[in-house]
Amino acid sequence: MGTINLAVVGNSPFPPNSRSEHVQKRKRFIFRLQKCKNINQITSIHAQIIRNGHEQDPFIAFELLRVCSNFNSFDYASKIFQRTQNPNVYLYTALIDGFVKSRFYIDGIRVYSQMIERCVKPDNYAITSVLKACGSQLALKEGREIHAQALKLNLSSIRSVRMKLVELYGKCGEFGDAWQVFDEMPEGNLVASTVMISCYVDYGLVEEARSVFDRVKTKDTVCWTAMIDGFVRNGEMNRALELFRDMQREGVRPNEVTIVCVSSACSQLATLELGRWVHSYVGKYGIELNHFVGSALINMYLRCGSVDEAKRVFEGLKERDVTTYNSMISGLALNGKSTKAVELFWDMERHGVRPTNSMLLRGIGNRRHK
Repeated sequence: MGTINLAVVGNSPFPPNSRSEHVQKRKRFIFRLQKCKNINQITSIHAQIIRNGHEQDPFIAFELLRVCSNFNSFDYASKIFQRTQNPNVYLYTALIDGFVKSRFYIDGIRVYSQMIERCVKPDNYAITSVLKACGSQLALKEGREIHAQALKLNLSSIRSVRMKLVELYGKCGEFGDAWQVFDEMPEGNLVASTVMISCYVDYGLVEEARSVFDRVKTKDTVCWTAMIDGFVRNGEMNRALELFRDMQREGVRPNEVTIVCVSSACSQLATLELGRWVHSYVGKYGIELNHFVGSALINMYLRCGSVDEAKRVFEGLKERDVTTYNSMISGLALNGKSTKAVELFWDMERHGVRPTNSMLLRGIGNRRHK
């Protein structure tokens, strides 16, 4: 494919009488790209874009990068980006964002560094996205460098940038730096407090997390759930259940993550009545009984020895994936129902659900035991 010599920035390369036509074609191409269901459709439209001389249109290039990223077609997205003349900050951000959302954090950081080397000035969106990559990758050195750039560009006071700086330092265990950024934010920032709670929990610092939690005056479901999850992950099951009771007394509605966390606490304590109490909230608050919630409830009932109740939850699921099958099969085996476990294993295969390697070994082991 030949290179089309059109400018990405600056004055329009089109004569006045063709600008309207170009804008209409741009809209049509963008609309078609947004309707794509797979990468093959994108490549076909891209070929038409090149033939029509629109390859260097920054709006079309942006949409191409975005939809390629949505399908995890980063090789193709990178080729599009490399063919773009003088890419602006929005195109760099589209590619960085795509990498970060797909958890290719190192690639996101690499593209950002490339942008800086080519003297393209980052904006708050680019910095927010790359800071998320640094936090997730625990890339403290790179994160500090980006923080310094944000300060020079007067972007560090923007809320989204500050939030990601708190997250970066918290995830890297640099709590002094995290608090320094936190204290510059408006008093009582709920989201930032929840981030600090989660970061402390990740490092097993439950009391520090609880201290932050107690300082929050008005807590939402996410904040309550972060602290409940923190107790569960650190083996404090009774404290998790007590906090859930406090949450109910405060009139805060649980979500599916809350139910999964509390179900896990009941599983570990093998407290059937408490498990039933938690299950009742699913219907009470109209929480969807999906794979996530269903697997947690099945695990809880089976760990408490209530095979029939676990079976009712399993049968009540509209759709079952490998996780829900795994929960049920493991629980049946745990409760001495090896024959039923093997039958369910073969039933899973008949329904086209592919077992994991550990399930295959367990299935074979149960069959031999039988």
